[in-house]
Amino acid sequence: MSGIVRHRRLWRRLATRALPALLVLALTVTLAAALQVRQVRVTGAQRFPAREVEAVLHSALGTPTIAARASELRASVRALPWVADATVRISLDGLVTCAIVERVPVAVAVDLGVHRLLDGEGRLIAPAEPGAHLLELDGFAAYPEERAAVLAAATRLEHCWNDRLVSVDRVGSHDVALRFAGTPFPVLADPDDPQALVAARKVLDAWLASGRPAPLRVDARVAGRVAVLPAPAPEEAD
Repeated sequence: MSGIVRHRRLWRRLATRALPALLVLALTVTLAAALQVRQVRVTGAQRFPAREVEAVLHSALGTPTIAARASELRASVRALPWVADATVRISLDGLVTCAIVERVPVAVAVDLGVHRLLDGEGRLIAPAEPGAHLLELDGFAAYPEERAAVLAAATRLEHCWNDRLVSVDRVGSHDVALRFAGTPFPVLADPDDPQALVAARKVLDAWLASGRPAPLRVDARVAGRVAVLPAPAPEEAD
């Protein structure tokens, strides 16, 4: 048998063996080109705009579904301040579905006239719309740890004063001015010592029971002491 014939047969055998692999490769390339991410769908957005999540997911449009990474998209969605968690799924027909869990706003941070929503851990999550009717914290922009501590203590502060807390202004380190819904003047306190408000409330009740006018301020920042700043007499005001 000549060498030419042997070489021809060898090439035929190699071609026969390589043909299936080439067909599979061609099919894979064709499917990858055909099965691309073409649509995104977001669920779970109630307080905040779903379009912000959609804008993040749109980065995957046109990507082959076998190349898109759900974990990477999930991480990008969770980077949004108001998203607590997200579940992302990518189907072979090119649909990306994302179910999100929103952070719950419980207060409003007021800093230099800018209002932003806060969650229960003190995170800034989104701009606040007018009329939010949430607890307002003013002056804590440079002290996020103090802001988180005040939020954590808010319920106890309300319980000890027996009134709904409306706003908290930072006066200094461990010093805040509290304003309650039924109290027309500020109450100075240490948010780390809510129990001091119990004594302060008793002092205020005794003050008002004596027929005196409401004071300008009650100060309960010093442990074991309550200071009351009386309102000026009418003739003094004149």
